[in-house]
Amino acid sequence: MILSRYLMRAYIMRFLALLVGLVFFLQALDLLSQATEVLKGGGPPVLSLLRYVGLRLPTLVETVAPLAGLLGALTALIGMAKNSEILAMRASGRSVFSLIGGLVGVGCVLSVLLFLFSNFVVTKTNAVLAEWKAADYRPDGQVKNEEASWLMEGDTFVRVGHVMRDGTVLNDVRLFRKEKDGGIRDIISVRLAIWEDGRWSTFEVKRVGGDVDGGSVKGETAAGDMDAVEDITPIWRTEMKPENFMRYASAPNALSIESLRQYAGPESVGSRPGYFYDTWLHQKIAGPIMLAIMPLLGAIAAFAHHRQGAAVLTIIYGVSLGFLFVVIDNILLAMGQFGSLPPLLAAWLPLAFFTTVGIWIVFRFEHSGART
Repeated sequence: MILSRYLMRAYIMRFLALLVGLVFFLQALDLLSQATEVLKGGGPPVLSLLRYVGLRLPTLVETVAPLAGLLGALTALIGMAKNSEILAMRASGRSVFSLIGGLVGVGCVLSVLLFLFSNFVVTKTNAVLAEWKAADYRPDGQVKNEEASWLMEGDTFVRVGHVMRDGTVLNDVRLFRKEKDGGIRDIISVRLAIWEDGRWSTFEVKRVGGDVDGGSVKGETAAGDMDAVEDITPIWRTEMKPENFMRYASAPNALSIESLRQYAGPESVGSRPGYFYDTWLHQKIAGPIMLAIMPLLGAIAAFAHHRQGAAVLTIIYGVSLGFLFVVIDNILLAMGQFGSLPPLLAAWLPLAFFTTVGIWIVFRFEHSGART
C-alpha cells in the first residue's frame, strides 16, 4: 500500500503540474490570437480580456487533461526508473499489473471528475462564449445581422429568420415538409411564433401549395402541423422548445448529456441529423475515459525502455501512442458525425482497441519479464 500511494502521489503531482503548465501556455497563445477581436467589441479592455480567459479556460482544461495524464505517467515512471525505484518495486514482488493498476485507478477517478466538469461547466461556458462571439464580443450581447437558423424535426425542416427573447419569440418561420423520396410536400409560412403556456402560438400563417382558403391555414391543414383554435390563432404542434432555437443549439460542445439525448435518435430535433447528435452523445461519455487509459499507455512505453537510459526517446514513444489514439479517435468521430459509421462504434472503438492492446502488452511484460 505504501508503494502504491507513493506511485499514485507522484503521478497526481506531475499531472496537476503539467495540466497547469499546458493550460497556461495554450491560454496565452489563444489570448494573443483573439485579443484584437475581443477588444473590438468595445467593452472595458481588462474586464473583457479577463472574461474571455475565464470562458476559454474550462475548454482548455478539458482538452489538455488527457495529454497531462499521459505525460504525468511517463515522467513519474521514468523518474522512478532512473533512480532504480521501479527495479526495487519489482524485486519486492510487485507485479507490473499492480503498479500500473494503481495509476489506472487514479485515472478512472480523474475521468469521473473530468466527465462532471465537462457536462456541468464546459458546456455552459461554451454556450456563453458562443453567444458573446456571435455578438462580436460587444458588452450588451446584442447580435448584429443574425443569420437564419435551420433545424429539423422528423420529416420537417424548420427555417427561422430571427430568434428573439431567448428563443421565446420567432420571426419569419417557414416549415418545409418533405416526401419520402426527398421532395417537398408543402411549405408553411409563419410571420410570428410566440411561446406561451407551454406551446407555440402562431400568427399570420400561410401555406404555399395545396388547397388554400383565403391564404390562411384552417382546421387541420398543413398535414397536422397546425391546429386552429377557434379558427383565429393556429397552434404549432411540435416538440421543439425555445432552447432548441438558441444560437448555440447546433454546437455539440455546448450541449449537456441531457440536451444531446433530446437531439439524438430518429425523431431528433436539431439543426443536423440524429446520428450526428447520437455520435456526440456517446463521445461525451467515452471522451473522459480517455484520461483513464493514458496512464496505461504511458506505462507501456516506460516499462519497455527503462534500461536503455533514453528518457527523451521514452517520452517520444509515449506521446506517439497518445497522439495516434487522438488521431484515430477524431477520424472515427468525424465518420460518425457524417453517418459513415454507427455512433456507438465511432465513439467507443478507439477506446476499446487501445485498452485491449495496452492490457495485452502489459500481460506480456508480466509473464515474459519487462526490461527493467
